[in-house]
Amino acid sequence: MRLFRVLLIVLLLALGVAPASAATTSVDVVASGLDSPRHLAFGSRGDLFVAESGRGGSGPCFFGGEGPACMGATGAVTKIDRWGHQSRIAEGLASYANTPDNTNAIGPHGITVLGADRVYVTNGGPTEPKDASGSPISRDTLAAQNPVADLFGRLLLIRHHEKIRKVADLWAFERDVNPDAAVGNPAVDSNPVDVLFDRGRFVVADAGGNAIDVVNHRGGVSNLAVFANRPVPNPFGGPEIPMQAVPTSVVVGPDRQYYVSQLTGFPFPPGGANVYRVNPRTGAVTVFASGFTNIMDLAFGTNGTLYVLEIDHDGLLGGSTDGGLFAVSPDGTKRQIALAPGTLTMPGGIAIGKDGLYVTNNAGSPGGGQVLRIRTS
Repeated sequence: MRLFRVLLIVLLLALGVAPASAATTSVDVVASGLDSPRHLAFGSRGDLFVAESGRGGSGPCFFGGEGPACMGATGAVTKIDRWGHQSRIAEGLASYANTPDNTNAIGPHGITVLGADRVYVTNGGPTEPKDASGSPISRDTLAAQNPVADLFGRLLLIRHHEKIRKVADLWAFERDVNPDAAVGNPAVDSNPVDVLFDRGRFVVADAGGNAIDVVNHRGGVSNLAVFANRPVPNPFGGPEIPMQAVPTSVVVGPDRQYYVSQLTGFPFPPGGANVYRVNPRTGAVTVFASGFTNIMDLAFGTNGTLYVLEIDHDGLLGGSTDGGLFAVSPDGTKRQIALAPGTLTMPGGIAIGKDGLYVTNNAGSPGGGQVLRIRTS
């Protein structure tokens, strides 16, 4: 047995994966009752803000990427103040979710906070909805039936008790330019899921458009980088199939480069997701770390460690719903942070706090979402 353990450690080191440490880990619930919580971010006073993708609504209804879905004004933003009090600072944002259980919502997703309370949110969707015949439905058609649909695909500014301001229209840019049409997805498909403020501009990860886009101070949108499809084995046999990249978060590293996580599209292969490094000036893309599964979010610690959050460690087609959490050192060596089974269930976002890692949990659950604080010592 001892020889086997030694050989296992040697193998892990050879693969660049450090064995899980024996550190003590504690997990506390700091917020609950959330509707499909995704990314989260701290303000300058220590308040934590959470994007809630909502629970859809009464319509209009259509066929989404995961089956029948209905939309409504159930997206929200919740604030957990530095004393632990939980309250919503915005409601009525655009959301759609699978019917009939209102799960796996698409809606408010990416979030960043400037100063104490200038909260910027990407309202994801509408991710190429289709009618019963399979024909795409545009956002404008949805908005004619329910005006809240006009918030889909936008970057929004939200401040407590103030009117929501539309900052930029990512969906319209995808409709007009569609940067990944030749190498990714030819359809008009926009789902902005993360936002970073850097160098006087907003940097947005568009999961539907397989792109990193930039928003200038006037709200104009341009493309910085596109992530091309790559061939992967077909799980049903036969020739390889093209897999979309599906970028899910963008953060700036200690080297001032952008780091982008990859969910991957179908067939969601375990170990098939990368963390990319993107040059903020040229948009050149390289692989920083690989071997992950369905990454949902990234966060850098003050010591340069990159934390990588997987929404489903055995893959979205696997039998478990346990997420995974990794720490990646600046040289690319990664180790999985040991957590008890069931601790992370389809987690949706991660942020670094002064007293631990903050992670949204049950990211596809209406009313069952949480924010966890994870501390290791």
